[in-house]
Amino acid sequence: MADRYNLNKIGNSPITRKELERLGISRNALESLIKEDKLLRVGRGVYQLPSVELDNESLYRAATKRIKGRSAVCLMSALSHYNLTDEISKQTWLLVDANGRSYHKDIRLYRSRNPNWKIGIAKADGYLITSLERTIVDAIILKKKFGNLGIEALKKALKEKLTTASKIMDIASKLDADELVLPYLQALT
Repeated sequence: MADRYNLNKIGNSPITRKELERLGISRNALESLIKEDKLLRVGRGVYQLPSVELDNESLYRAATKRIKGRSAVCLMSALSHYNLTDEISKQTWLLVDANGRSYHKDIRLYRSRNPNWKIGIAKADGYLITSLERTIVDAIILKKKFGNLGIEALKKALKEKLTTASKIMDIASKLDADELVLPYLQALT
């Protein structure tokens, strides 16, 4: 069955069922390819070749494909991506507009009325992610939810010279959070 389909067109990124249908792979053929271990289901409605390593980046790409509308990896997932936390999240955190929805247990949404898509959002390989500085600022803004996680990430980032206090303050100012972030920066520098 797999020989009938050119699975090389899929590439290394996760692909949705609708994208597979555009490649000429029906639902029945899809189920057969999964049973033959020619395709791997990485999430509801998202698939990838089994030869592709399933790492965090694959999970991020899969999560953003499953959410309708614009999204960016953020908060716990981004802190983990930048090695700023030892905590392992069971869910992929995504920044979305206020009306964003997800019924997937492995995706956690951070809904924002004003997500500021042009501030501190970087393009990665197949998905968007908040920058290191934006991730730290967002975690500090949400201190009630995350405790001292943002402050610890700030300490680690400054200590390991991953960023500078001025870059953090620049993002904080653009997000109107400079009054929240400045006291922590002053205490650490």
